[in-house]
Amino acid sequence: MLEEDFEEDVVPEFGRENLLRVYEFIKYCKYEKEIPELPELQEIDPEFFPGLTAKPWWNVEELDNPEWVEKVVAGLPYVQGELADLLEDNEEYLISDSVKNEVMGGGWSGFRLRRLGAWLSRNCELFPKTVQLLKQSDVPLAMRGVIVARQVPGTGVQPHSDGRNFFLTAHFGLSVPPDCAITVGGEERPWKEDDCIVFDTSFMHSTRNDSDEDRFVLVLDFWHPDLTIPEREALEWIYDFRNKFEQGKIKYVPKLPDGFWETLYVYSAWGGRDLVVELSSDSVRIRKHQGAYTEENVQKEPIGPDTR
Repeated sequence: MLEEDFEEDVVPEFGRENLLRVYEFIKYCKYEKEIPELPELQEIDPEFFPGLTAKPWWNVEELDNPEWVEKVVAGLPYVQGELADLLEDNEEYLISDSVKNEVMGGGWSGFRLRRLGAWLSRNCELFPKTVQLLKQSDVPLAMRGVIVARQVPGTGVQPHSDGRNFFLTAHFGLSVPPDCAITVGGEERPWKEDDCIVFDTSFMHSTRNDSDEDRFVLVLDFWHPDLTIPEREALEWIYDFRNKFEQGKIKYVPKLPDGFWETLYVYSAWGGRDLVVELSSDSVRIRKHQGAYTEENVQKEPIGPDTR
């Protein structure tokens, strides 16, 4: 269903020749193509996008438009001020929207401003200057998330991969005590307060906070710089479609096969009043009901409503 709508909605806008890697990506997602050998400690299954530079750590200067990082860094005092207000007035909010499992542990919590490509209006009301900063900085946000993340003392996130290689992640240090670090692809680096680090979460990564204070970072997922604009738009469309389908906002409706109406006209010319159209979840069949032409034997007492 997604592929059918993709052909109708996306391909005419960007052209098939500009989306060849997206078609290959879809094949990997459907297990129709085997994922190639990956660099050490990179794990992707099955959402692999081909032809992208793969390395755990990135320098800001390597991004296609590093100016947005500089703008966000310059505006971090606004984020820090809104975080301080939240901690003073509604600290429990930092826990209510958090993932709790064996990987994340009990010490990590996050306040999400953007999730699966959509801004969360109720949460954004508590960080209005932060949201304005990110929008005005033209951050190439990917479909995943924007999170203000907390790691409490003496805890850490276990090694894991996020399983997708088509976005990178930036961590902006809001409050970073000593003895805190993140390991990506086997290399450990500290966070930088009032600054930014960039890495690829498709490589195995983990965190630790061995201090006696909370650590806070602003987490931004953004498109991999090797993606073209048509590819970014296509991926955004694909994940928006999937999210709407999972939320029940898109219902599966079988499409009529090519030539349906022409066939219907031909049969009708032989006596349309006896025409029977049978619809199922995966097919459409047309036959005469007690006429000179039949494709199959007809039950004398059909089950269900009369479809003549």
